Amino acid sequence: MRQVKHEIAAYAMFFSHMFKQKGGTYMGRVETRMYKRRKKRAARLRWLVVIVIAACAAVWFFGKGQASFVMEKIGLSVPAPLTGDLDKTTESREVTLPAETWYAIQTGVFSTQEAATQKADAYSQRGAPGTVVKQGEKWRVFIACYGTEAEASAVRTRLETNQKVDTYLYVWECPELRMRLSGMTGQLDAAEAGFTLLTSTAAALRDIAVELDAAQLTTQEVVSAMDAMDAQITLWEDTVNRRFGRDVPALFRDMMAITANWDARYDDLLAAEDATALSAALKTHAMGMYDEICSWRTALAAQ
Repeated sequence: MRQVKHEIAAYAMFFSHMFKQKGGTYMGRVETRMYKRRKKRAARLRWLVVIVIAACAAVWFFGKGQASFVMEKIGLSVPAPLTGDLDKTTESREVTLPAETWYAIQTGVFSTQEAATQKADAYSQRGAPGTVVKQGEKWRVFIACYGTEAEASAVRTRLETNQKVDTYLYVWECPELRMRLSGMTGQLDAAEAGFTLLTSTAAALRDIAVELDAAQLTTQEVVSAMDAMDAQITLWEDTVNRRFGRDVPALFRDMMAITANWDARYDDLLAAEDATALSAALKTHAMGMYDEICSWRTALAAQ
């Protein structure tokens, strides 16, 4: 509130200065012809304009973020053009969340969650990542994910050759989603930033684990990267809360439900005792976050 008041005062001072400059030039030309009463009347008029401008600025500042925010899903098969008149405060924007593909190393598929959890726990007890992912009526156990098929295939080969571990390469896809968003420009920017933040954070955890395993990063460098991610997530959450106040739309609530789990992930990553434990935690949380993102996008596409 204090910052807003300062901004309003700055607007008032700016416009006051502007009017004085223009008024000063005019008054300099005719000051010998004007009476004091007319000078006072011009001064009162000038300050009246300044007050009106300040009041308009206050309405704009206190009112921004309160405009309605609307999300409309667009069918993938029928491109829909933007419609509706745009004004200075609101706009409509078509947004596409591109399909994502990860390549998971799968160690088993189970018909019950209990059996899958037991398998995953067995890997976790040995210091390896084990994540249970439900897809349809099956539960899959993944021990790692990669951004390319070549990376995943190379790891599978090493596991089978050196450790005699049978695995399966699973192509883990997250569906494309297109939607039209309507609201204030700052709100739409926050939505797009959130989409990018979620997918980029999960992918960063995945790729950092690969670099750590290859000794391309130190544990301290990984911790620094985690700190940067934490700062970005915190900034985005604060921005959403500022721009919407108490009336946060469902789309943002769903995204914030995913970022809300970041604190626990962040603490777990920082608690890793060595590079091996840190790598396992990175893989586990990368897969867990990606699973949450895919589940959210699948549910959103089905609405």
